[in-house]
Amino acid sequence: MPHMKRSLVLSLLIAAGATAICFGPASAQVGEDLARMMRNFTQNFSKPLAEPYKGITTNGQLEADLFPIRATGVSTAPVRRAAIAFLEGLTPEQRKRVQFPVDDIEWRKWANQDLYIRQGLSFLEMTEKQRELAFKLLRAGLSAKGFKQTRDTMRLNETLAEINGGNTERFGEWKYFMTVMGEPSAKEPWGWQFDGHHAAINYFILGDQVVMTPYFAGSEPVIAHAGKYKGTAVMQEHQDSGLALIN
Repeated sequence: MPHMKRSLVLSLLIAAGATAICFGPASAQVGEDLARMMRNFTQNFSKPLAEPYKGITTNGQLEADLFPIRATGVSTAPVRRAAIAFLEGLTPEQRKRVQFPVDDIEWRKWANQDLYIRQGLSFLEMTEKQRELAFKLLRAGLSAKGFKQTRDTMRLNETLAEINGGNTERFGEWKYFMTVMGEPSAKEPWGWQFDGHHAAINYFILGDQVVMTPYFAGSEPVIAHAGKYKGTAVMQEHQDSGLALIN
């Protein structure tokens, strides 16, 4: 029964837009082949960027004034302070790579697939102190449950590397990227982006309003049965709720 559940959930994720990847043993050409695959994937993925931005619609037609600008009464100051601390913890060269204008097309450059070539600064390149500052930004912006799910997704990406013969060229706990859009402000629009395999968060802030769309959460595998993070599991409530709905 657990196997059937996992298979069904994987099928549902694929139907929802998650891409299943066929894995095989690494070869001597893995570096060159992987680089070519990533370039081709990113080029194809980037073609829609030439089209005008419409946002999310049901039929391709924009609906105006769905979400008015208004006060929510919930302060976003902790998120702003965490973003400032993260930026101040970077070197000038790193900050140049991380920070984009608030209206930059980088908002549209994210993907749940591992092959996508990302911008910004990866956790792999950060020092331990810089990683903790990045995690403090995630904690400030997400619920405790949301942060744990995101963090465990990163851990399960390490499990995926182990499952694939230690393939850290494609997978791993630290292959996730951070970007900041605009200057963290109490009044002006700004935001941040967390992007990597099976985890993408676009976090836009204006005053005390927050928009987290588009957002992607998933994992492959969803449970670590062995390895460094044995016992780590995500999406179990979602899985069970989906099965209950179907049944």
